Amino acid sequence: MRTRIAVILVFLAALLLYLPFNANLAVTDPVESNYALPAKEMVLSGDFISPQIYGHYWFDKPIMIYLWIAGCYQLFGINEFAARFPAAICSAASVAFLYWFACKIFINRRSALFSAMALATSLEFWILSRMIITDALLFLFNSISLALLYLGLREAKKGLVIMAYAAAGLAVLTKGPVGIVLPGLIVIIYLVVSRQWKLFGRLFLWQGVAVFFLVAAPWYIIMYLRHGAEFVNTFLGLHNYVRATVSEHPQDNVFYYYLVLFPVSMLPWSGLLLKALGSLKRQFAQHNGFLATWLAVTLIFYTAMATKYPTYVFPAMFPAALLIGREMNEMVHSLRRRCWWWLTLPAVFLFGVFAAGKLFLKGNSSLELVWAGTAIAIAAVLWLQIKGNYRRLPETVAAVTIVTSLLLIHSVLVPLAEQRSARIIVQNLPKAGAIVDSYGDYATSAVFYSGYTITDIKTTVAEEKTEWSGKYTMPKETLAGFQARAAQHTAVYVLTTDDLSLLQQSQAEQQFVLVATYGKKKLYRLSTP
Repeated sequence: MRTRIAVILVFLAALLLYLPFNANLAVTDPVESNYALPAKEMVLSGDFISPQIYGHYWFDKPIMIYLWIAGCYQLFGINEFAARFPAAICSAASVAFLYWFACKIFINRRSALFSAMALATSLEFWILSRMIITDALLFLFNSISLALLYLGLREAKKGLVIMAYAAAGLAVLTKGPVGIVLPGLIVIIYLVVSRQWKLFGRLFLWQGVAVFFLVAAPWYIIMYLRHGAEFVNTFLGLHNYVRATVSEHPQDNVFYYYLVLFPVSMLPWSGLLLKALGSLKRQFAQHNGFLATWLAVTLIFYTAMATKYPTYVFPAMFPAALLIGREMNEMVHSLRRRCWWWLTLPAVFLFGVFAAGKLFLKGNSSLELVWAGTAIAIAAVLWLQIKGNYRRLPETVAAVTIVTSLLLIHSVLVPLAEQRSARIIVQNLPKAGAIVDSYGDYATSAVFYSGYTITDIKTTVAEEKTEWSGKYTMPKETLAGFQARAAQHTAVYVLTTDDLSLLQQSQAEQQFVLVATYGKKKLYRLSTP
């Protein structure tokens, strides 16, 4: 009963951390708007099976993320808070579940609390807890699947194994085949490395496989019956096979990409993770073997993929936080003050990076709050390390990370999100009755906020075709097509980040008049002199 109450309290505390300022963060381009808009169209169309964007079917991701956001739209209205609520609640649930799992394997509440604290306040985790993307949902289902599978195999509990398969089914509905492939690979490699051959019989449980298909298969079957080869070729072909074999961003396809990025994502706890990994050899049999396999296989798996994104190895933060929590608990009993520099130095580095927020937003007067907060944070951490009670460093670092991160969100991320969104500039459009086109960088958030179908103007006759051409499905038209439409309407607007000289030459009898500008975006209206 005490553990259950503690889990609920951890969940509520984490949720209170992830909800503030969500209503103030604009839906940004180019990623978040591609989730917020399909969920909006799902609500407006009443079709909760086939995702749509720009009025046509959209096979980028499975249904789960769109259903969650659409459900929140119906509860809270179509707004930023609703769009960000699924990530917040799933992140809080992940922290609470990690606490429960740590209590089970460590049988030590302080190790469990340290683990939950490390996960909740890690840099990438609290950022993604507010983002409108799939990763928070995938993290939760992936973590439940692997943790319950581990417990079920060790304790010979079929119920836990079946629940693990169900969670894997939800992960497949969130991200696709990786939701079952990666957990299966992690567990199989762990059993082989630890030579626990007898557990293979418990792993491939027919009831679990049946539950997995009952959870995951119906939506895929319905989509195939509705859309046929187009769904298979686009979802499995482009967004899974091509993504794994052809790099979308070739400059990032280097073997050390995640070796550099993952420690940064774990700040301010990265030093303790490195210290914990250094002591694994002598503690491999004490659950650490499974956690290390989980961490290593995730990093290697995504390193082998051609396309690399900062969020791909996000699920590895679950085992990393558990290793960190256990390491901190052992350090608390140590009389060696020097070992705490593994926490102090990364924390000071992180707060220093927070203080550099002005590099992103010059002239923002509210940055004084960030500077003051980070200065106090650095002073507090260094004081405990050098002069004070260094055993209170974990709680202190977590507390000041929470405070400074909230200051950073208020003073840096909110205005930065505004700059990466069309929310403000589209307020200058009429409510209805106009033609709105885009030239240059396409802003899907403009479609989300304005309700207009915005056409992308292409000045070349034919676009260059690549493996990734099918990813960009916004309405397009040639320069001649724009001229023809503009000639038939009196209210014609162009949203752009580029020079309009080519468009102006095509409209010899009309002029583009600047209506509004915000950041790099400009809104023009076509009018007769």
